[in-house]
Amino acid sequence: MSNDAVFEANWLEEQLHEIFGATEVTNLSRLSGGANRETWSFEAITKEKHRSLIMQIDRDGMDRLNGTCERESRILRIAKLNGVPVPTVVASGFSEGSGSRSFSITEKMQGETIARKILRDSQWEHARGNLIHDMAKALAAIHKIDRSQFEGIELSDIRDPLSSLNSIYEALDDPHPTFDFAFRWLKANQPKISESTFVHGDFRLGNLLIDTSGLNAVLDWEIAQFGDPIQDLGWMCVRAWRFGSDQRVAGLGSYDELIESYVQESGNDVSAATLLWWEIFGTLRWGIICLQMGGDFRKGRTNSLEIAAIGRRVAENEYDLLQAIGEKIK
Repeated sequence: MSNDAVFEANWLEEQLHEIFGATEVTNLSRLSGGANRETWSFEAITKEKHRSLIMQIDRDGMDRLNGTCERESRILRIAKLNGVPVPTVVASGFSEGSGSRSFSITEKMQGETIARKILRDSQWEHARGNLIHDMAKALAAIHKIDRSQFEGIELSDIRDPLSSLNSIYEALDDPHPTFDFAFRWLKANQPKISESTFVHGDFRLGNLLIDTSGLNAVLDWEIAQFGDPIQDLGWMCVRAWRFGSDQRVAGLGSYDELIESYVQESGNDVSAATLLWWEIFGTLRWGIICLQMGGDFRKGRTNSLEIAAIGRRVAENEYDLLQAIGEKIK
């Protein structure tokens, strides 16, 4: 089977036949977004029902991320059982042949993921009023999932996040003085790791499906892991994920609002200083991810222009790091 064959309607019909019986696939269409995977929408029609579905598949050429879609489908099933709002998994597995890539198929849920629309358009005004609490509630549910439920699923357990991130950075062999400075500041000011729980790893606008009432589903679990739960809160606050808004938390509100809601839902206290440390850590992390993606493009591991464009955003993160750390040391 060729790499392109996984996108043909008859291949999807074969995957769904055992689940739904005879199935006709129509309106197969690729959706925008998702740097590490491809996302497709389609309709599955049987005698009994007309279903709207979403397929995600590992991006061709990104071998270091191969298998994440299939792994994510198992995580989604666990998250749903624990009260986290997520799409229902229909099928998952691997395509066949030498270009095998993992895939997952889920039910399509209604809502919007484009952050700039959510933050600005009038139709999402009511949702914006609920989102910080909705996000805190979802994160509390995620962080409460017992690690024993993930037995058999390969998940990193990051007990020393700075060393782990520095190892990735050094392996890239692409030094940036601002990143070196940020590592030194973070090490000098590192709070005690509170605990190690299950964490989403990429919890932010863009990976959340929003309907007119608030949060409808948490998406994109490809880098879920075990680690300090406050990293998920700090990641929401990274300037890149505010999408032009001057509001500190996801472009929506303040530290105090997020902390109050998270404490209410989780029962765990969070200090503003710890949250800020994780915000700065998240900014450095995003900068190194951009650096990594730029290297993937330059070295020919992918020909995706989207990946190349993300690689050019290293300078944005350098600016954000200097601004954030500069404010702390004044």
